[in-house]
Amino acid sequence: MDTTTPETPAPAPVPVTAPAAPARRRWRSVVAGGLAGGVLAAAVAVPLTWRVVASAEPTVSPAASGATTTTTETWPLPGSGSRPDWSAAGGGPSGDDEAAAGGTTATETDATDAQSTGVVLIETVTAAGEAAGTGLVLDASGVVVTNYHVVEGATAVSVTVATTGGTYQAEVLGADPESDVAVLQLDGAEDLAVVDLDDDGVSVDEAVTAVGNAEGQGYLSASTGTVTSLEESITTAAEQGIEGEDLTGLIQTDAYVVGGYSGGALLDDEGEVVGITTAASSSTRVAESYAVPIEDALAVVEQVESGEESGTVRIGASAYLGVGVDQSLQVGSVAVGTAAADAGIEAGATLRSVDGTTVADLDALSEVLAGLEPGDEVTLTWLDADGTTQQATVALGSSPAA
Repeated sequence: MDTTTPETPAPAPVPVTAPAAPARRRWRSVVAGGLAGGVLAAAVAVPLTWRVVASAEPTVSPAASGATTTTTETWPLPGSGSRPDWSAAGGGPSGDDEAAAGGTTATETDATDAQSTGVVLIETVTAAGEAAGTGLVLDASGVVVTNYHVVEGATAVSVTVATTGGTYQAEVLGADPESDVAVLQLDGAEDLAVVDLDDDGVSVDEAVTAVGNAEGQGYLSASTGTVTSLEESITTAAEQGIEGEDLTGLIQTDAYVVGGYSGGALLDDEGEVVGITTAASSSTRVAESYAVPIEDALAVVEQVESGEESGTVRIGASAYLGVGVDQSLQVGSVAVGTAAADAGIEAGATLRSVDGTTVADLDALSEVLAGLEPGDEVTLTWLDADGTTQQATVALGSSPAA
């Protein structure tokens, strides 16, 4: 596999100034790396969910295993004056904005009706706040595929059809976290327009267009580029209650995409979906984005619809604790009416064990919960904000959405 090794190391941590409002938009970071044939040196990327998190301070995320740098959110925030000033008429970046995009030939415009057909806008509510992403309608009855990280930990999922404005509540039918693919069913949907799916693959240097709910704006944007590599791999860093992932076999492009594009369509020059936009690199000033090949996503959809769990594919609801935590399991938020709330856990606490199993980080907590079912009674142990050990036995809830 061909890989590219950046000539410069990942940038040092850059403080991100939060807006004046109490809520702050942010992404979780990932570290990209080739698993065979070479290694990308601590290339930092971001899964493209647009998140609104109740937090007044920037969060610094540790680099993934093997990296020697610590990274923070380096993609520009609204109003910072550093976000590319894309021309609505289809012009690319200019001046300082061109440098920010790495001199890419990519352009971003409002998506056309044809590009928007079968694409939906997704809004979620989690214990940590709100988020927005994108999805693709696969069936007229309302079956939608998106990235798992778009709906992970969601307590509610609302989906709006981009071309009609029709809005539906959604249930997560199943997901494969390791592929970053989730399947939704829209309640009461019928006669929906669906996306056109590619059936002949994609190749390097092929022109593509990413379509997504840029920055949760509530309508679709389209960003053009070319395929730069195939079979790429990235490793995500756990953050804001979302477990880290190792994603392989991805399509890499130079389409410039921002938060909110996650789960959106990567179209070829025939307007067919070749992939689902998943993440973008922020380690260099060159635009790099990644997509799950559509055939890989459809394999997950097929298994979910079969109703048979196997491998990493989960069907239906999972055990739900109801907390938003960081990688060290410090609690940032607690959802009302959940097991965590019933136990008396409050923001500032740090989880220590679940049913006698010590949990040292988010991955360990996720692993323990994955082995439990909704309704299971477990004993939770935590340190409160004062450092006092607390313990309570509660029944785990059922994940409302994901």
